[in-house]
Amino acid sequence: MPSLLNDVINSFEQIILEVVDLDEETFKLAEGDSPWAQELFPHSVNQHPFCISDDLPFLKDFLIDARLLWSNTENARMNSGFWTEVTKNNNELHLEAVAIKQRNQNILVVCNKSEEFSFRQNTMQSAREQLLFNEQLLDQNEYLHTRLLAILKKPTEQQNTLNTLTKTIEKAGCAVLIANTDLVTVLINSAAKRLFEQEKSSHTQVIEPLDIIIKLLKNQLPEYERIISTKSNWEGELCWMSPPSTLKWLKIALYPVTDELNDVKNWIIFANDISNMKHLVQRNEQLAFQDMLTELPNRLSFWQSLEKKVAKEEPFYLLYIDINDFKQYNEFFGHDEGDKLLIGFGGRIKNALKESDFIARVGGDEFAIILSNINNERDCEKVAQRILNCTQSPFITSKSASLKVSISIGAANFPRDSQYAEELMKFVDLSTYSGKQNSDNSLQFYSKSVVDASHYRIEMEHDLKLAIKNNEFELFLQPIINLKRKNIVKAEALIRWHHPNKGLVCPEEFIPIAEKSELIITIGKWVIANSCLLAHEISKKEEQVIITMNLSPVQVLDESLFSYLHACIKKYNVDPSLLELEVTEGILIDDYSKIEKLLSKARALGLSVSVDDFGTGYSSLSRLKELPLDFLKIDQSFVQDIVNDDNDKAIVKAVISMAHNLNLGVIAEGVETKEQLNFLIENSCDLVQGYLFSKPIDFKSFTNLLNQKKF
Repeated sequence: MPSLLNDVINSFEQIILEVVDLDEETFKLAEGDSPWAQELFPHSVNQHPFCISDDLPFLKDFLIDARLLWSNTENARMNSGFWTEVTKNNNELHLEAVAIKQRNQNILVVCNKSEEFSFRQNTMQSAREQLLFNEQLLDQNEYLHTRLLAILKKPTEQQNTLNTLTKTIEKAGCAVLIANTDLVTVLINSAAKRLFEQEKSSHTQVIEPLDIIIKLLKNQLPEYERIISTKSNWEGELCWMSPPSTLKWLKIALYPVTDELNDVKNWIIFANDISNMKHLVQRNEQLAFQDMLTELPNRLSFWQSLEKKVAKEEPFYLLYIDINDFKQYNEFFGHDEGDKLLIGFGGRIKNALKESDFIARVGGDEFAIILSNINNERDCEKVAQRILNCTQSPFITSKSASLKVSISIGAANFPRDSQYAEELMKFVDLSTYSGKQNSDNSLQFYSKSVVDASHYRIEMEHDLKLAIKNNEFELFLQPIINLKRKNIVKAEALIRWHHPNKGLVCPEEFIPIAEKSELIITIGKWVIANSCLLAHEISKKEEQVIITMNLSPVQVLDESLFSYLHACIKKYNVDPSLLELEVTEGILIDDYSKIEKLLSKARALGLSVSVDDFGTGYSSLSRLKELPLDFLKIDQSFVQDIVNDDNDKAIVKAVISMAHNLNLGVIAEGVETKEQLNFLIENSCDLVQGYLFSKPIDFKSFTNLLNQKKF
């Protein structure tokens, strides 16, 4: 076949087979005579009709579908997709077939895609290498972020701080910008100037690097307003058209620097040029829309799917899933284990969904799901519950450690909540954030109440800042009675807030908001300082009463906690044995290594330690006996029904016995009746507290109560 067409067909590594008899499935070679084709179809020579060999099972299966296409009268085409064959000469061929119906002609085109296959494999490998390099950049960013935070929060002269910062960011391997609270640049390194360098011309105005980043964030990130208003970290990719016409992909990281009142002092911004990686990825269509870590669709693919779904104008639900405290898992177990968690997490959720649903990884630990064919909350709740259920069994690390995660799910409906893709995304993001404030594993549908709750939290946080500045807090004390001596030996310090408009606000109302905003660090320090002051005042009256202070989980993670505690003990000249730290059982489970170090140092200083809410968590007894503890505090939920409930009776008896065997004292809280008290006395409980003796009272009332001596 010395025709020009034949030469062209050969150059494209293709052969064209014409269907001779559809019923007999016989073909003849129409064009193309490459050596690989002769190996694949040895009976195709001299244009004699031949049958496809059974040794080509993939192609034989494709022909079943192709026959349906060829049997119709309409023009059409069908692709087989890639498959691989190994010839008798051990040549590996990567092939694709196309069945064509055109003007009563039935054609089968077979293409040798070996070069393209090799190119794709190399492209994928190069992209993975770029992604690995990107991960290394992120590790460097994290180290640099920690270093810059330490400098910015250190109480030194401003000029010294600026000098240190300038030296630090100049040594960085990426673009670094430091901005003030109004997002105005304070410092910028040379790498950032080079990255955002623009050609000067009389027609265009040069835009400052930070202004470019903010504009990109506003235009490409629906969550931007929430991230800024809630002072949240953010990492992600942005696309910038650098003047006059250069497309750059940027990896951006945004971190707030807050003061003791959780007000933003500065913003730290990192930027890396990842255009090379994006170029490699986009040369392969699959990689362009795939998250390389989890192999789920990526953010770009998600936005395309969401826009298409909205355009169809069919009802659906959009879910947004966030792994709570993922940053802590990453820091504690390392990035490799964090990646493994994300892969497993994404896989579990995908398996819990229908094939018609769409899931994508849209951020570091964030996933989005489009639920098709669902238009009521009940069905959406069922899907969300499946997701919650499938993520509750522990994830196992490479070192066989068990890792439990909690998640927050936000949900919004199209078209009820919004008819626009970006607005839907804003609403599910807000709903996820709202749910995260209320419980560990949450599903929050978008509604007006979500918006109202968000406004309430912002208002309450603002009022808390004023309370700290205006000293609106007061410590109440609730006596703890020794049952043998029948006198007050301890008192639990409980904070109260005298709000100028709302009156006395109980901690249940404001402590959760303080913990989420990290104002709890400042409030916790206030409690420690005032507990030390009250302990000192009581000791001056020649009374030996231990003041117990509750530590929140957020405080435990504060590296300055022990040094501040030590400084307060010195400042108020308090005997450390008159102070006790009270931690919840949940903290022992979640932050064992950190709490063990903190409690050991506190015990070495002379403080005692108690575990609050004991029995409500799932702490390991083997770990419990290893911790430096003095008392277990039985949760009031067990004390409440010990007179009538046999299960509660058994639990309380078991806790008292176990604690005594571990040489620990036992405190029962929430004692309100004499019957409860008698049961606790009969079963050798050591200490009690509750309304039977006294509710939490102010310091003056407490000192008057001390004068009673006996109860």
